[in-house]
Amino acid sequence: MSRNPYGYAAPASGPDNSVTPQGISARVAMPTVGEMGGNAPAPWIRFPFFPTAPFYSTNPNVGYQVRYYSAGVLSTDADVTLGAESIRTVQFDIPCRVIAINASFAYTAMPNATNYLNLGGDPLDMFLFRSEYTTGDRLQISSRLASTVVGSGENPAEIGGTGYTVDQGGSMVLGITPLASITEGNNAAWRIDVTLHCLEMRGSSNFVGGQGGR
Repeated sequence: MSRNPYGYAAPASGPDNSVTPQGISARVAMPTVGEMGGNAPAPWIRFPFFPTAPFYSTNPNVGYQVRYYSAGVLSTDADVTLGAESIRTVQFDIPCRVIAINASFAYTAMPNATNYLNLGGDPLDMFLFRSEYTTGDRLQISSRLASTVVGSGENPAEIGGTGYTVDQGGSMVLGITPLASITEGNNAAWRIDVTLHCLEMRGSSNFVGGQGGR
């Protein structure tokens, strides 16, 4: 076994070692934090986490475009029940990186004047939120008050690091749970909107360059 640049043991048959395989076994557990350090003298370095800094391709034929994907629930939707999670799916036809997630709650038919929002409450405390990728990889491990995991147009909730990558054909599953406290009279109507702030990656799609003669 050898030590690869990431700081933990690598099989002798791996791409970073040409030694003849001998006594190789599969690693069945994720390396510990200590094992993931690099080589001395600097096994770790500090790097900013905010603002979010997505990867950009060095391929000149790859372009980028900002796009907002969104989904939401209405109080009149058939699958919406107070205190229960409703699922909405956002489909991506183009590879992208999710940079931030914003959301809000709003009444569309106003309830009585003493409702939570009129008393200065936060619209993002009116529902729970979580999201996950097509593969089941959860961005938010469990549902929490939206104010703790998403932001607003005035104060976007950046994901941080390099963002969250979604490949072509992938989708994000949004779990939205309206809280029972939003019922303010029988005539109250409301909506919850969730917007994904994304950076789309667009490559050449109508032709492929040749290799040239040899």
